[in-house]
Amino acid sequence: MSVNRYQPHVLVIPEDRADEQIANGFIQHDRIQIRRIQILPCANGWPGVLEKFKVEYVRHLRMYPQAQVILLIDFDRQYKSRRQMFEDETPVDLRERVYVIGASDNPESLRDALGTNFESIGLALADECYRRISAMWAHKDLKHNEPDRLWLLESVRSTVFLL
Repeated sequence: MSVNRYQPHVLVIPEDRADEQIANGFIQHDRIQIRRIQILPCANGWPGVLEKFKVEYVRHLRMYPQAQVILLIDFDRQYKSRRQMFEDETPVDLRERVYVIGASDNPESLRDALGTNFESIGLALADECYRRISAMWAHKDLKHNEPDRLWLLESVRSTVFLL
């Protein structure tokens, strides 16, 4: 299902199938406004996410001022350098509408540590966003996302959740 581009909306670009499953779990939350968030096809690696963002979605953000983009990547234990690379490649005028989040290593490590499946992880993260709590977000494989999580809560929460 696609979003109404003329209304506030969020596009999610997942790196791989595991990230896509987490995102799909997120949108299963019963308070999600499904016409306000769209999970795009996997980009086949973090370089693919960056390329897809630059080629297709920078233009989208400029055309639709109510759009926001979440780049869902694996940091592969290189959070600082990878996060900086994405920030450097994001036009300055769009940085407030672009979020880079993901597991500190990869979703498989997170899944194994939590002992659950990807969609359940996504659903739990959505519930925490909705309720403004951070138990799972505080997990060692996710806590590096705290600045973007807080930023997301302020700017995206009212777009994607029925409050």
